[in-house]
Amino acid sequence: MAEESGRANAAPASRLRAARVMLSFAWAADRRRAVLAFAIFTVSALVAALFAWWLKLLFDGIAARDTTQAVAAGVAIAVSIAGGAALNYTGTRVRMALNERAHHLIERRLAHTVGRTPTLEIHETPAHLTQLEILDGESWEFGEAIPSLINATNTLIRIVMTAILLVSVHPVLLALPAFGLPMLALSRRTSGLFNLGLERAAEPSRKAYDLWELATTGAAAKEVRLFRLGAEILGRFHAQHREIRTIHRRLQVQGQLIGLAAQIVFLLGYFGSIVFVVDRAVRGQASVGDVLLTAVLAGQVLGLMGNSAEIVQWTTRTLTAASRFVYLDDVATRARKVVDTDAAVPTRLASGIVLEGVRYRYPHRTEDVLAGIDLHLPAGSTVAIVGDNGAGKTTLVKLLAGLYVPTAGRIRVDGTDLSTLDPDRWRRRVSAAFQDHARWEFSVHETVGIGDLDAVEDAEAVSAALDRAGAGDLPETLPAGLDTQLGAHWPGGIDLSGGQWQKLAIGRGMMRRSPLLLLLDEPTAALDAETEHHLFERWTVAAREVREATGAVTVLVSHRFSTVRMADLIVVLDQGRIVESGTHAQLLSRQGLYAELFELQAASYR
Repeated sequence: MAEESGRANAAPASRLRAARVMLSFAWAADRRRAVLAFAIFTVSALVAALFAWWLKLLFDGIAARDTTQAVAAGVAIAVSIAGGAALNYTGTRVRMALNERAHHLIERRLAHTVGRTPTLEIHETPAHLTQLEILDGESWEFGEAIPSLINATNTLIRIVMTAILLVSVHPVLLALPAFGLPMLALSRRTSGLFNLGLERAAEPSRKAYDLWELATTGAAAKEVRLFRLGAEILGRFHAQHREIRTIHRRLQVQGQLIGLAAQIVFLLGYFGSIVFVVDRAVRGQASVGDVLLTAVLAGQVLGLMGNSAEIVQWTTRTLTAASRFVYLDDVATRARKVVDTDAAVPTRLASGIVLEGVRYRYPHRTEDVLAGIDLHLPAGSTVAIVGDNGAGKTTLVKLLAGLYVPTAGRIRVDGTDLSTLDPDRWRRRVSAAFQDHARWEFSVHETVGIGDLDAVEDAEAVSAALDRAGAGDLPETLPAGLDTQLGAHWPGGIDLSGGQWQKLAIGRGMMRRSPLLLLLDEPTAALDAETEHHLFERWTVAAREVREATGAVTVLVSHRFSTVRMADLIVVLDQGRIVESGTHAQLLSRQGLYAELFELQAASYR
């Protein structure tokens, strides 16, 4: 945990790379508005910087009874106020539009980055999840990239103009900005405290969100009411938010104390400069306009130093957000890395799929969930995987699908290392149905059809897939057949039973007519044993057709032995290792773990 926390608190990627990414996003979001914002705010900075000078000329003109100078300065002040207001209004509107477009772009790019990651690494590694969740909340800050750069440029312009005007009164006044340097130097420290708060609050924030989901969504509604869990969930939700507030409050107090100390240092310089110029005016060495100019400029210096500190903080925050994106993009790139891009996915399996010394360990675990797996899945075979819960069955399925990368060992497809195959091309030849399937709330047609995007518009293909899934009659029971909208909270949408949702998931897995690998990971868990048996008979026929066409391997994970007994090869897993393999008859004759499990299940039906 300490190691993970250390990784999270550090900058996830280099600041230089993060800056390039941040600016490229902002520029790509809206180039025209980016240029326009630069122009507007630059002119606005010049107008603001000269305002104090017009005030000096006005008071000096009044003091000298120079009507022309006083009137000209008054007109300049009026134009500055009106022009500044117009520029600020227009600039703010442009900035908001630029921010919104940049935010939309980063959301699209983030979804693309997560989506192009072929493995489940981002979703199942706590350190990656922390970066992803924080970045999701920080995505608005990408829109501040160009505005922050504009602010930095404008602040520099105003600093130069202010320095020139201070020198016009007396060179010693250039020492005034030095009193603001502690504020600027400490701004990075206060920004670091903000980021530290986000990191420390990431886990309780995740728990609070999960509790909110439990309290407000329909998935857990039955159990929440039945077991009277509402008050308990609410209490835990409040407890997590108290922890979040405590974390932020402690760090905010530190930041406020640092900021207060820095402002006290500047105020000493501020009052010192006013006293210095007033003393010169009393002795006739400076005009009333000089006193006013110094007072206004000293206030502006305070604003400029505060603005500079804020720019440093915002820049640090946006760079940190950008570095999180770079970090996740690197994770996706590493996961997609192919050793030999020339390796081609076979059009037909000749020998099959071989696992050689395969081991797998989850990122946050200290022990292997699979250890030393040596297994040959012959081309054209139907392979059943059985074992107790936690034996590693689903992990093995995800390794075959390429959703996990072996910690050690390798998987060969007709002799070619799976790690050298392009993930997208391999996925086009793999189909699957899972017990923990997603509930896609599209039309029935699309919910099934997305199993093969090339045929998603083909109603006949969708109907055929449903028929192979044993759900050919399901559309007839729905209000609009295949066009029925799923999801009760959509207009005209309906909800389905758990078994119906599962049949649609199986239908998705049956959409591809020529896969090299079909994975069925307990897809019928919500169905009764007889229905599962009939479905497996259908799949056996479908597998035979695919076997003749592509030499496909069908892998079935099931806890029902009446189904798996029909497989060509049965593999028994126990605590992450293969303890037995063979046909149903062979395994029964050995009187091992398979025979024991079979007899226990058979006895429950007698």
